[in-house]
Amino acid sequence: MSDDVHPGHHWRSLYESILDHEGDGLTGVLLRWLEEHPAHVAEVREAGRPESHLIPLGRSHEGGYSPLERLYAVSRILDLLTLNHQNPQDGSAAIPDEAYPPVGVYPVFCEALGADRIGRRAFHPFFHEIVEVRQAGDPDRPPSIIEERWPGYLMGSMLLKRAGVVVTAGARHLASGVADRSTLYWTFWRRSRSTHDLSHGWGHNSQWSTDFRRDYLVDGRLHYNVDKALDPDDRGWGEDEKGLGPASMIELVRYRCGTVADHGDDLFPYDDHHVEPAPAG
Repeated sequence: MSDDVHPGHHWRSLYESILDHEGDGLTGVLLRWLEEHPAHVAEVREAGRPESHLIPLGRSHEGGYSPLERLYAVSRILDLLTLNHQNPQDGSAAIPDEAYPPVGVYPVFCEALGADRIGRRAFHPFFHEIVEVRQAGDPDRPPSIIEERWPGYLMGSMLLKRAGVVVTAGARHLASGVADRSTLYWTFWRRSRSTHDLSHGWGHNSQWSTDFRRDYLVDGRLHYNVDKALDPDDRGWGEDEKGLGPASMIELVRYRCGTVADHGDDLFPYDDHHVEPAPAG
């Protein structure tokens, strides 16, 4: 692998360049960056190979970030690029939309990176992040998508970013005000809800030593948080410090938030993982 990757600061530098960018031309800036850093692009594509879900990527290289930390920086870029796809709420409403990257930049960046757009129309938490729940009159009505706010992308077999969707659902499946407003874990930034990832609470430099959560679709099965499944010190399923049982912890791993009950913003689901059959289609 080229020395272009191992020093590790480039994705972070690109993130900071997006924050500082003013005026038009951001799409061109991003496309030029991808052309000038082919080793970084190749590393992300390599992580998307099906067999990569069996390979630990958390080892750091001397003088730089680990592959998982570099993938985390990519996820921060995607968070930035989708902010203008989101409805502001609370204090974020005071920040004008012009301060965020234009809506069209995000899909162009993902496609230039080599990602494939998620085209599944049936709701599933592996592929879809819940942006808004419109409560159905029938409490037993299963979730269905009625609008896509931003597209999701797979890099080969690896989930790069879930699609943001508006759903209608019965309250026994997804509760309005919970599934769309409770804390979203493994997430750095959303305009419309509280978020939590392992970078929060660390300093300007230390926050970037955070691992990306890898999820894969491989051989008809969905693998959530594979690096914890590959961890020889995995503690296995049990109850967390708030007494949540395995079913609630699986819910957090699958949805990254509560669905019918708000479990709060101080959980630690980051060591848990899950595998299940993929839906048809």
